[in-house]
Parts: sequence; structure tokens; C-alpha cells
Amino acid sequence: MIYVVVFFTATGLSNIVPALPLYAQELGANNLMIGGLISGFGLARALTNIPSGMLADRVNQKNLMQAGLFIIIVSSIAAAYVNSYYLLLLCRIIEGVGSSLLMVSASTVLNSIAPANKRGQTMSYFTASILIGVIFGPSLGGIVIPLFGKGSPFLLYALMAFVGIIITSLFIKIQHYPTNEKRTFGLDVLKNRSIIIISLATFAFAFSWTGLELTVIPIFAYELLNLTPLDLGFAIGIAAASNLCCTILAGRLTDSLGRKKPIIISLLFTGIVSLLFSLSDSMSSFTLLMVFFGFASGLWGQTQAWVADLTPKKQLGSVLGYNRTMGDMGFVAGPLILGYLSSTDSQAIISSTPFYFNAAVLIVIAALLFFAKDTIKKTT
Repeated sequence: MIYVVVFFTATGLSNIVPALPLYAQELGANNLMIGGLISGFGLARALTNIPSGMLADRVNQKNLMQAGLFIIIVSSIAAAYVNSYYLLLLCRIIEGVGSSLLMVSASTVLNSIAPANKRGQTMSYFTASILIGVIFGPSLGGIVIPLFGKGSPFLLYALMAFVGIIITSLFIKIQHYPTNEKRTFGLDVLKNRSIIIISLATFAFAFSWTGLELTVIPIFAYELLNLTPLDLGFAIGIAAASNLCCTILAGRLTDSLGRKKPIIISLLFTGIVSLLFSLSDSMSSFTLLMVFFGFASGLWGQTQAWVADLTPKKQLGSVLGYNRTMGDMGFVAGPLILGYLSSTDSQAIISSTPFYFNAAVLIVIAALLFFAKDTIKKTT
């Protein structure tokens, strides 16, 4: 049932996407301020993931999930009725805190109850729940905005979170509770080379998704390929579908072949596709590359399973919080760095530099993963 809760909250969060720019502009925001609403949410999660993980190691994770959902409900209802951009920004930051509490505690529960040889499959379903919500959410937002106004998606997000609270109350039971033993996020964990390198892979996947797919590729599609919003939306939808298919397969793959090789191949393949994007010159080649990009990056969620394999159970929440922090830092850094690099080439409308830079990040981190310990031996 945790998957269902995650699906509802991911759907609620992504349903805000179509409304956010319109709502912010109505409150007097410019493009930079609109970007701040996205970055504020991401930064709030990045700053609170480790504290959320430390709490998940100390208290009942079910209560922590419900606390995160309650924070989302209150902040989303407030966001629907604000009359100031800065109040909206504050609501988004508080939403980020609630999201951090929910997602870190949920992933801690799943990783703690899953046996090591099923952990990859467990986390692939967790990631798939998020992806399905992200696919359906924007369409729901597009439906409710003309019917109920620009603030209505926030109310829908609150409703989705409320459904999550009902589900956790009625159907989720945590059988193993933390002891009173002191549990901290110690520097000894950060001395684990493998955990640091694997978390860099989490950063790389997030950096590539938000920086390339959600920022640079739309600019490239509009300015050089002259695609319409409908064309771009179709291509992104195809990428999401292929990503979902690979994500579902990825769990069994890493549970049977080991964590290391599939994730290294995923990073390298995604890097190669990044380079090929700069050569795309038609809708057909662009769409095909979007399919490859979605499929190549489908092993993202497996980095959490790999980190969990290497972590003492008493520090599982804290280390997963650290891993998610690296991912959220990638969310924030990707659009800023690749967006900046996309406009540095004076000889073209959009520079090819971000495609090369993104590929370099992925390939370098793939090479570093060779030095990480693989916790799953290949079965025959």
C-alpha cells in the first residue's frame, strides 16, 4: 500500500505543473521568480532529507509518513488561497519539507523489510509508482484549472495527500519499530567510498533528467527542430513510457545480475544518447532518441537499493536521506548549469555544449562506479 500512497502524492505534486507559471504570473512573478518556486521546493527537500532520515531511524516510520502528508495538506490548502508570490514560495518550501518526510520514511520502510535479493525489485516498483503519478498528474491539472481556477491543483494535491493519510491509517502496519538505541548520521558512513560513489550516480541521473530532458531538450526542440508543443509533449510522453518499462524490469535485473554492471551500462548508454541528441535534425530522430533516453535512464531507482545493501540497518534512514539529498541536488543543479551552458555558444541559437557536458558527467561517474562494491553476486 506504500506504493499507492506514493502514487497519489506524486500525481498530486505533478498536477501542479501546468498551473504553477500561470498562478505565479497572476501574483506578479517574472520568469526567474517562477523558477524559484521549483527550486525552493527542491532545495527544501535537499536540506531536510538527512534530518528526515535521522528521524526515520528513531521514530515509527508510519507516523513520520503521516506527518509528511499532513504538512503537504496544510501547505497546499494555504497555497491555493495566497495573495502574494512570497507566501506562495513559503508554501512551496513547506511542501518540500513534507515531501522529504514522506519519501524518505517510505523508502526506509521498503528497504528495511525487503530481503537483499528482492530489494531491487521492491525499489523498482517504488520508482514506477512515482513515474505513473508523474505521467497522469499534469493531465489532471489541465482538466481542473479551467473548471475551478489556477489555485485548484493545490487543492487536488491536498486531497491526494489526505487519501494517503487514510490509506496509511487503515492499511499500513509497521511490524518492526526502532529501539531506543542512539542512532546518528555519523562520519563513519561518509567514509564508505561505495556509498559516496553510488550517491554520485543518483546525482547524475537527476542532473541529466531535469537539466537535459526537462530544460535543454525542450529549448532544442523548439529552436532548432521547430517542433510544436504537441510534438514535444508526445515525445516526452514516449520517453516517460519507455522509462517506466525499463524501471519495472530493472529491479529483477539488478537482483540477478548484480547492482554494478546494469547501472554502469545505464549511465554510459544515457551519456551516448545525450551526445546523439545534438545531431538530431528531424521529429523522427528526435522521438527515437527520446525513447532511448527514457529506457537508458530506467535504472535510476536502483541506486537506493544498492546504498541500502551497504548500510547498517540502524542508519538506513539517515543514509537513504543522504542519497536522496544527492538526487535533489542534481534536480537543482541540472537546470541551472545546463541551462546556462545552452546559451554560451554565439554561433548557434542553442549551444551543443550542454549535451557534451551532460554526457561527460554521466560517463565520468559511470567510470567511478567500477570502484564501488557490488553487493549482489550474479546468479546462474
